[in-house]
Amino acid sequence: MSQEPIILALIERRKQANLSQEKLASSAGMSLKTYQRIERGEADIKMSQYRSITRTLKVTDLDVVLDIVGASQVTAEDVAAVSRLLTSEERLLLIKLILSVKKKQ
Repeated sequence: MSQEPIILALIERRKQANLSQEKLASSAGMSLKTYQRIERGEADIKMSQYRSITRTLKVTDLDVVLDIVGASQVTAEDVAAVSRLLTSEERLLLIKLILSVKKKQ
């Protein structure tokens, strides 16, 4: 079976964290066999497993999504969507930062 982009992103994050499959599986509360089947694309990942894996890797859903799309493919809509997570004050600072960067170009 082919691997889904979300699984590839999780594999890369696991490797960046220098975690073996065994260590991640144990920390995420699943068997090594189950985790290996997920990585190989032989089993669909359950939401509870995904949440356990991301907690173990200390990454957010946004981190995973950005890994999937790649920083070079982020659109204005992506920035707008992410900015909804910010407070009004933080959004204002973000706008000022963007305008400052744009002026320097």
